[in-house]
Amino acid sequence: MAIPAPSTGMEISRVASCSGEDVLKLRGDIEPGDYMKFRSQFAGQRRIVGLDLDSPGGSLHEGFRIATLTRQKKLSTYVSKECDSACAFIFLLGRKRYVSKDAKIGVHAVGDGYGGEDAGTMRDTIQFARLSAKFGIPSSTIGKMVTTPPRKITFLDQNDLSALKVIERDPFGRNPSEGDGSPSCDNDKNVPGESAGKTMPAASARTSKASHRAGKQ
Repeated sequence: MAIPAPSTGMEISRVASCSGEDVLKLRGDIEPGDYMKFRSQFAGQRRIVGLDLDSPGGSLHEGFRIATLTRQKKLSTYVSKECDSACAFIFLLGRKRYVSKDAKIGVHAVGDGYGGEDAGTMRDTIQFARLSAKFGIPSSTIGKMVTTPPRKITFLDQNDLSALKVIERDPFGRNPSEGDGSPSCDNDKNVPGESAGKTMPAASARTSKASHRAGKQ
């Protein structure tokens, strides 16, 4: 059973994975205050093993703090549909990264509240790129972040996902029935040493108009 957080800002639901541990489902725009809402989920006794992401982005500041805590907690990240802008940074800082067959990961430069660029946002983009490099994000992905205008989105392609060692499957669901007809648990923690699997072919390297409110990374 999902337990939804208050409806303001990003919707955060806590659900049980097939192994019995918990996964946080993050849906919708990232707004001020969402980091505190996210952090409060770790006060419980049940362990959280990963994030299921579907968001057009939003506040860069909140997204960065969520991403940093995601890395500190060594959570795996999974995108079922689309994860752009600040959401993409959360995805990128996952311990292991997973996508569905039709998932899209979109990036762009930092913009102001109206989707424009100025000296300040350009400095922020450069700083953000340097931080990304320190976190081990490949240069091809960083390059797309830096060169895509704030009002547009560039989706990561198969080469980008391969460099990120992205695996194409849902790590928190169940495998199809095998042998005796019962489904087997496919949780990330039960597959140590797993190599990068088939990466998402649908996410071609292209730009499009941003689907979220312009100006928020």
